Amino acid sequence: MGEQDLSRRGTRRQRARDRRAHRRSRIRSRANQQASRASSGGDHGCPLRDPRRFGVPGTRRSSEVGRGIQEGSAGHDEASQRRRRRASGEAHSPPAGRLADRVSDAVETATAVPLSSRRIKVVFFGILLGATLSGLDASIVATAAPTIIGELGTVSLLPWLTSSYLLAQVATMAVFGKLGDIYGRKKIFAIAIGIFLAGSVLCGFSTSMFMLVLCRGLQGIGAGGITGLAMALVADLIPGDRLGRYLGYTGLVFGITSVIGPFAGGFFVDHLSWRWAFFVNVPSGLICLVALIYQPAQAALVRHRIDVLGASLLAISASSLLLALSGAGGESSWGSPRTIGLLVLAVVTGIVFVLWELRAPEPILPMRILANRVSAIATLANLIAGIGFTCGVVYPPIFFQAVAGIRAQSSGLLLAPFALATALSTLVAGQLTDRFGGHKIVPLIGMGALTIGYTLLGFIGYSTPVWQVVVFGMIGGVGVGFVMQTLLFVVQRFSKVSDMGVATSTVMLARVLGSSLGVAIIGSVFTSTWLDEVAKRLPGMPLSELKGDPEKVAALAEDVRVQVQEAFAYSLSFAFRFAVPFMVIGFVAVAFLPARKIRERMQHVPEPVSLAEATAHVM
Repeated sequence: MGEQDLSRRGTRRQRARDRRAHRRSRIRSRANQQASRASSGGDHGCPLRDPRRFGVPGTRRSSEVGRGIQEGSAGHDEASQRRRRRASGEAHSPPAGRLADRVSDAVETATAVPLSSRRIKVVFFGILLGATLSGLDASIVATAAPTIIGELGTVSLLPWLTSSYLLAQVATMAVFGKLGDIYGRKKIFAIAIGIFLAGSVLCGFSTSMFMLVLCRGLQGIGAGGITGLAMALVADLIPGDRLGRYLGYTGLVFGITSVIGPFAGGFFVDHLSWRWAFFVNVPSGLICLVALIYQPAQAALVRHRIDVLGASLLAISASSLLLALSGAGGESSWGSPRTIGLLVLAVVTGIVFVLWELRAPEPILPMRILANRVSAIATLANLIAGIGFTCGVVYPPIFFQAVAGIRAQSSGLLLAPFALATALSTLVAGQLTDRFGGHKIVPLIGMGALTIGYTLLGFIGYSTPVWQVVVFGMIGGVGVGFVMQTLLFVVQRFSKVSDMGVATSTVMLARVLGSSLGVAIIGSVFTSTWLDEVAKRLPGMPLSELKGDPEKVAALAEDVRVQVQEAFAYSLSFAFRFAVPFMVIGFVAVAFLPARKIRERMQHVPEPVSLAEATAHVM
């Protein structure tokens, strides 16, 4: 009886092995048929769904390929399999277990399960909430800065309250983008949120200005990850035919927060404490982390090393450039040894960075991204749009207060139309992108509006009505909205899935650097022009201390006050005229975008992965 049982068991095992072998043979045959049809153009390769258009579940949902091979590998010892193959004379092939994992991983990145509309909205809300943290924090802290100095002292560190944050953000954006490509964007984005929240709590409990500056740097590190990954996560989540619309929603929220931020900062200072300017980030960040639970876990697209040298060179170059520009626009002149030294350091490390990235095995910023015409144009245009956005936010309030004599709070209200124009035009641009496939006409109109708006602002004077300045600024705001998010969408659609994070981070980095250029270069032009005009109109009268203090200007004698206000108006108009060539460069650059609609290009980039291709890569 025992011998019969053993015989039956042996027979069952043999039948199971035969069934598994037959199943593997059938799967390989099906894959070969698909490959042959694809090569003959019969079914165009039967592409699977673009993994960026649907969330990839965190739990493994492998296709029949992965399941069949996994079943075939169950219960077998790899060593015994190799012995049997050698005995039977079969060609060497990868062990079944490893093959199953490799095929399953390949299919997992190519196959996706569409998410429900409700789940998409929940996750999008969480990403959007996290993305607005850094922008809202900057505007709130700017309003609370005078009160912070009054309590903590050390006024010499006031510029570093913003600079430490911005330097850390610029230095880490590309690093976080690469980390997201390697380990999954959801995980790295959550870590960035955690770093930002930790920095916010420490800022709120700071007991000295030095401690606050250090904690602001920690906040900036988290903000670098948030800024660099948020839009890439949106592209992972939203189907391509609706992506432009959702990016428009993102721009709308950013515009609204730029208006709300100063009022929120004033409320905290007047009714609570300046520390709540930092504590307010905590509940929003926690809600964001909870919403991210519903974001499907992204399969790691690549498993490689971090380019530490490249990241360090990029951080040094960007930080040196930012410090040089900030200093030249403030306490140092353009010809000072400090400014020249920092600029030389930025250029040298930038060149070394490019040379290293060209030969690095795993570059932090692959040069193929900037070598691509679409990505290079979009990056340049976003840098210029960053200059335009900063000019529209920083300099019109100077006209409202110093020339028109309007109080600061009312000046903030007059800035609201610019922010709302930017937000609403971003929403409209997203709708147009979805409807017409994102033709280059949308960003081209945007750069044209920027050029027209700032050209008109270049002719304002002492007697210009306030409403005209508001309207001209709104034209520029429409241009900013049409350019920023639309070109980000273009880059995401033309990028491979494995480059999505770093490509998005590159565009966002250009935008931040553009904002810094707008503050530094245009600000330096405005300041030097104002001082020259005052010296011409009122020779021998030291008025440099009135810079940026409208109350002191209003207290001057009538004849002197008019001269100072005319100097302000002329300097502002000259600064806007100085910015116009940058806008023209952006317009010309966008004109060189491919004339083909993005929707046509989306059929080819990224290349769809078919079942045959997934199997062929691991066989």
